[in-house]
Amino acid sequence: MTIEELFQTRELTASVNQIPAAGTFLQDLFFKKEDVSEAEAVDIEIKKGKRKMAPFVAPRMKGKVVEGAQKTVRTYKPAYIKHKFVTEAADVVQNANTVFYEAGSAMERAAAKLVDDLMEGKEYIYRRIEWMAAQALTTGKIIVKGDGVEDEIDFSFDVSQLPVLSGTALWSDTDSDPIKQMRAWRTERVKAGGIAPNVAVMGGDAVDAFINNAKVQNALDLRRMERGIINPEVLPKGVTYWGYIPEIATDIYSYDEWYIDDETGAEKAMVDAETVIYGSTQAKAKRVYGAIKDLKALYATKVFAKSWEEEDPSVRYLLMQSAPLVVPVEVDAFMSAKVL
Repeated sequence: MTIEELFQTRELTASVNQIPAAGTFLQDLFFKKEDVSEAEAVDIEIKKGKRKMAPFVAPRMKGKVVEGAQKTVRTYKPAYIKHKFVTEAADVVQNANTVFYEAGSAMERAAAKLVDDLMEGKEYIYRRIEWMAAQALTTGKIIVKGDGVEDEIDFSFDVSQLPVLSGTALWSDTDSDPIKQMRAWRTERVKAGGIAPNVAVMGGDAVDAFINNAKVQNALDLRRMERGIINPEVLPKGVTYWGYIPEIATDIYSYDEWYIDDETGAEKAMVDAETVIYGSTQAKAKRVYGAIKDLKALYATKVFAKSWEEEDPSVRYLLMQSAPLVVPVEVDAFMSAKVL
């Protein structure tokens, strides 16, 4: 295989879309469905349910026109993700400074670096999508801000979907009753949209306060129990499963994942330490991918990759592009609370 064959655009794109994505817990939990489009703009549907019943009408009377559920459809161009990796001769030619790709020929080292760059580039893309999912679920909005772009996608959360606890309601207070609070939230979500939340994803401090609460310890029906001590199940990618609460039919998870903030350079938690996401895995929600704006990408794909070489100085670029967006369609099925 020649170096040009190694970096063929279609092979690169096929390869990168087959690489397992890292850190996609929120996406996989709540936004399972994926739509890939060749259109530059995608339609976003937000549905807020109405609890009407079918009307009674005599058999010989005309059917009565009824008002359907409130749906808002907006057309939006998904924010564009675009980043490059560079390969120089020094990266693959064996010399005293060759550290990471020592084995094999220069071609094999070039192939190894390509695989690493594709994996790292896809990790960056899916961490951004995970950030979008976290923002949509915890704020009801996604702020798109970068070079040449500044936009806001608003999913119309109302105040009941973003409560901030205080006083004795705080989960750190000995008089608080988190399960009773979650039961009330669950009832609100069912009343608003007809879909009951069944999963709570908690930040680090929130889950500590929850687990240490005496009322919670009495109610938590654990799948793993040792002498009455909570024995959490540690799952991959920073996820911990804590147990199931039959009273509110809810699985409890905590999520330890971080990202580097674009503006400040500070490391931040994907789900704020004092926050709880409460939502339904049965609600309509999806990931959509818009068109890749590249003449070599005249087909629908989630992630597009291409490579080209500059002759002098000798350097090869690997460019990766994606146009993703997460959409909580049945928006009333989700909420987020600051509990500490």
